[in-house]
Amino acid sequence: MRRVLVGMCFGVIALLAGEDAQAKSPKAWLGLAVGQAAATETLLGADLAALFADSSELRVLPVLGDAGAGNLAALTENPGMDLAFVSSRALAEAARSDPDLVSKLELVVRLPPQEIHLLARRDIATVADLAGKEVSFGPVGSASAASGTALFAALGIAIHERPLDPAAALTRLKEGTLAGALFVGGKPYPQIEAAPIGAGLHLLPIPFDAALDAAYLPAELSADDYPNLIPQGQRVETVATGMLLLACPKGEDARQRIERFTAAFFSRFAELKAEGRHPKWREVNLAATLPGLKRTRIAETWLAERSEPEVKAVAASAAAPPATTAIMGKEEREALFKRFLEWQRSKER
Repeated sequence: MRRVLVGMCFGVIALLAGEDAQAKSPKAWLGLAVGQAAATETLLGADLAALFADSSELRVLPVLGDAGAGNLAALTENPGMDLAFVSSRALAEAARSDPDLVSKLELVVRLPPQEIHLLARRDIATVADLAGKEVSFGPVGSASAASGTALFAALGIAIHERPLDPAAALTRLKEGTLAGALFVGGKPYPQIEAAPIGAGLHLLPIPFDAALDAAYLPAELSADDYPNLIPQGQRVETVATGMLLLACPKGEDARQRIERFTAAFFSRFAELKAEGRHPKWREVNLAATLPGLKRTRIAETWLAERSEPEVKAVAASAAAPPATTAIMGKEEREALFKRFLEWQRSKER
């Protein structure tokens, strides 16, 4: 497995455990809502935590979330949450019910599309075969659930939805009590990588057509991505959806933390493309925007001061040393979570 973070819990990320116990506390903690354990955005959050692990000015504290409605609520309502990964689909749906939402948010960076993985039993040959059967799109309110609901509505396929987390969905698939499960995340997605060979499972193709053109991009999965499920030389059609890193400044202190983070993120972006980080960083276009959503002030300034070739040069460089990933022990997780709660309470006073 390329990334080993499945053992995370308490909503904190292992990479913060590497700090020296005698090190001076940073001047500020910056809360980052990520996804479920082992989700792509959670692994990206771990990379960001590692990037700031040696900083005496600012540390990034990732907290498990859903990359959907829950992350948006945490970002806009929790004074201790400064940043969040949010799917573009979840943002669009929330903005329809709350017209003022977008005005509170700022775009840090638009991430590459995340592939939709539709895992099914071998007796299910096409997406249409899932009609009337039990399928999991993920927990209620998650980015995966929003994407799955919208996708199947666009395809005109009615299923019996079962809101399961990825691990439970995979177990149910292997037991044969679930027909299919949808996972949204950048390839390689850990839960799909973990699907055992010979368990009677396969990835269903999702053909791209006019019904999906407005909200999805065509994509494909190959044996290089999932040798456990796709034979060499074969590919599986699928579609992809967007993911955003958003900020929501709630007061001047929060704005200063966000601006400090954003400046360092852009200037040190090449380090995120190094060997050992998540491969999705290598697909990021720092200049990509989202219509109707304003950028953070620092990001706008950073991009305005550089020519397009300079921006591309930063994005193309990957000269940083390899990153390492660790699993946190129970005591370390609890200590870090306690620190986060204390920090959060201090922000609410």
